[in-house]
Amino acid sequence: MWVLSTDHAELHFFASPEDIPNEYAILSHTWNNKPEDGPLEQSFQEVRKIQKRCARNGRNPRDFVSEKIRRCCELAEKHGYKWVWVDTCCIDKTSSAELSEAINSMFRYYALAAICYGYLQDVNTAFFSLEDLENDRHSRNPYRQERYRSFGSSIWFQRGWTLQELIAPRFFIFLSSSWEIIGTKADFAELLEVHFLIPATVLRFQISHTQFSIAQRMSWFQLRKTTRLEDEAYCLLGLFEIHLPPLYGEGRNAFRRLQEEIMKESADTTLFAWRWSFTDSPERCLLAASPADFEVSWRKDEVVYTPPRRTQVPADTTANVTLALGADLHDMTFAVTPTGIRANIPIFMWRGKTFADLYWSLGDGRRVFLHLEPDPDSEAISSRRTSYRVGEPRQTGDFFLTGDEAYFVRPPDGPPSWKEVLIKHRPRLHRAPGQLPGSTTFRFTPAIPMQLTFDAPVRFPEARIRQFLIQSHSNRFEIRGAGCFSLWTAGPNLPTAYSFLRHVDGRCIIIKVGQCPRVWEWPPRKQRRLQAVWATVTVTDYLNSPWGIDVPLHDCSQDHVLQWPDLRKRFEVPYERETLEVTLSFTPCPLNPKRTLILRASFLLLHVLPDRFVASVQTNLAEQIIVI
Repeated sequence: MWVLSTDHAELHFFASPEDIPNEYAILSHTWNNKPEDGPLEQSFQEVRKIQKRCARNGRNPRDFVSEKIRRCCELAEKHGYKWVWVDTCCIDKTSSAELSEAINSMFRYYALAAICYGYLQDVNTAFFSLEDLENDRHSRNPYRQERYRSFGSSIWFQRGWTLQELIAPRFFIFLSSSWEIIGTKADFAELLEVHFLIPATVLRFQISHTQFSIAQRMSWFQLRKTTRLEDEAYCLLGLFEIHLPPLYGEGRNAFRRLQEEIMKESADTTLFAWRWSFTDSPERCLLAASPADFEVSWRKDEVVYTPPRRTQVPADTTANVTLALGADLHDMTFAVTPTGIRANIPIFMWRGKTFADLYWSLGDGRRVFLHLEPDPDSEAISSRRTSYRVGEPRQTGDFFLTGDEAYFVRPPDGPPSWKEVLIKHRPRLHRAPGQLPGSTTFRFTPAIPMQLTFDAPVRFPEARIRQFLIQSHSNRFEIRGAGCFSLWTAGPNLPTAYSFLRHVDGRCIIIKVGQCPRVWEWPPRKQRRLQAVWATVTVTDYLNSPWGIDVPLHDCSQDHVLQWPDLRKRFEVPYERETLEVTLSFTPCPLNPKRTLILRASFLLLHVLPDRFVASVQTNLAEQIIVI
């Protein structure tokens, strides 16, 4: 473990944190990876180079390191510490062995530090005092004022690595951008619990974080971000006491590996109790793609692991011994196999549906169950074990979660039956053309064969499709019509439908692009005419979606792209109580400007329609398009 001397900012090596004499301080901060973030961080090699240069001319290296390292060393020295650890320059990242050791030991480094400085580079000063915190603690809505939100909105609270850096140290001090003390995490414990749902008792070391369920600890990650996808898993290793070799380049597979290791080490089944899909998690699978999927909005929604207690068996009671041995046969077990997770679990039926009782409950004792359904895509060969996938909704209970009867389940009065089953844990290995490992159908952009030809009349770039998916809050993208074929096999009258499905309300936004047969010849000539390209926008209900691929109707006076001012048009589409605005714009393709247009689409939710217009909109939805 490399540390800096606080008086000279010189690097020294010790075999372990326990070998560092007279304790050490540690810095928690966010990295400046881009010039716009501030001065770039100095690496291990850069600090070593400064140290060697100063050794030759007799100068103090601390005067030549970055301001962040210098100020940290000065503050730690002022507080009586001879050593300080800063992750940017105390890890030789050119050594894979040293990097792996640091990642797996990070929680320990912070836990053993005498003091941790949490540097908030975007917080100029504290807008409240410790007296304010104490007075607001017992108010009706504590810590909801703007001054507290400004503190909690610091980028430091949005980064993945800072979660364990907040929980691990015993004595933690927040610093402003001017390196002034704001307060300790113990002072802010209730405030942090309100804003980030991390229990104040954990921050004050009254209760160990290990006393909370896997799902609860995962939920503390919330919607934090990491620069590398793999770090979503690596930054949580210490919270679950897991050691995992880092493999940068594996993407989301890192978090799957973490879950599999937790499964081996812990009997806590709330590992599977994620409810929402905030990333690209495969919703029908047992394992999540990201810790963000465990996010909850309220502490009361956290799922805890509540296994039944076993009665102590007297040594001289033969009957009780027999019962105890029988109970051991009903231990939950989970093992990863190529065809799914092999699980020995209690299962029961309710109204023709299958549920697993994994000993989940909410904080008030209400029980929660995992919904299962037969997996039609199972690759398991053996019929001895039933293959399941996770049903929709994932979680149900013996109460009404949302007022929806679909969430209500009442288990039988008798004990459930124990079965050994297979549960789908990851997407199928057989993927769509162009789909990479780790990606799912959630916001997956399928390949569009027509766009792969040089003379494609229109190209809708994948980056712009993904951008529209995010803007429109759509969950799925589909392509139909001419786009599914190469340019030479598609008929002249067949348009392409780019369809964006919104799971939240069942809407389907359809952008149709075609070529007018009046100015388009078949078979096509070598020089194509862009005058033929037309485009329209409709919004429909997905289940009854009139794709209209075989009936390529359009208005030649309104829909031909080259007639639009600046090749751009804005569509206002009424749908039920809202009006959606979709803007289409086209530009000549740099590769083939005379024959191909590039499409870009943007989305905006305008306003809610008055009630008197709702009925007329519903009766003639697809045709009511107001063009501006």
